[in-house]
Amino acid sequence: MFEFREIGIDDRVIFHKYLRENNYKSSEMTFTNFFMWRNYYKFRFLEYKNFLCIISKQDNTEPFAFIPIGSPGKEGFEEVVLFLYEYFRENNWKLIFKRVEEEKLHYFTEALSLPVETVFDRDSSDYVYSSEDLISLKGKKFHGKRNHINSFKLQYEYEYVELKKELVSECIRINKEWCEQRSSDSHKEFFYETEANIELLNNFEILGCKGALVKIDGRFEGFTVGERLNEDTAVIHIEKANGDIRGIYTFINQQFCENAWKDLAYINREQDLGIEGLRKAKLSYNPVKMTNKYYVYVK
Repeated sequence: MFEFREIGIDDRVIFHKYLRENNYKSSEMTFTNFFMWRNYYKFRFLEYKNFLCIISKQDNTEPFAFIPIGSPGKEGFEEVVLFLYEYFRENNWKLIFKRVEEEKLHYFTEALSLPVETVFDRDSSDYVYSSEDLISLKGKKFHGKRNHINSFKLQYEYEYVELKKELVSECIRINKEWCEQRSSDSHKEFFYETEANIELLNNFEILGCKGALVKIDGRFEGFTVGERLNEDTAVIHIEKANGDIRGIYTFINQQFCENAWKDLAYINREQDLGIEGLRKAKLSYNPVKMTNKYYVYVK
């Protein structure tokens, strides 16, 4: 009998065993992501035939699965998908895979006897930047970003501080104040995001994350947290700051890349979720590529 179970912090060993073999490029494919969002998405997992299977049973939303994670190659892939197909059918759900990387689509189109339909998911596709670009901000295309940082440095007394356990409470305060600055219309979404961020912050050391804060005129006003995603890329999971301070986001982004990730080629700054303002902001940093993702419907 195979049963899906909830994710706990000690399950990181199991997840790492599978994830690190596959060099995934999408921001979701880290244990940190699954752990911090486990309560919101109701993530469940099991091991089956040397594959890690992860599903979401979120309230009032269609259940979905992530691509089964096994050894590189397609051997055994169809058997695992058929297992998931039967599990979903027994629960009167339609089998859908979400956040499937474009370069992994051939697993479904070439290795399955079942018919599938693939749909591009632009809102979930990740923005990937050259770390050198984000550190140096050279050239005409980054002229505005350099101006923001220069203005910030001239106007404020600032200090870049590496995240330590004793500073987690400052990050939580900044996150709370960030939410309070936003519209109450999105209170529910901010609540879940805050809950996920606190889960990460309280466990950032054991999760293997790095972070930093910015102190301005003696008070911490911004923070960021990320981790290594694969062999050449870091992913930024959180970035929150006092939006009334011009240039703080540009500054903390540039400093974090320089101090924590200069040895990696790329920085993944996750998706825009279809939010117009967020999309504009992410495009303004001139991504060098996108990690495109798809829905895969198994019929």
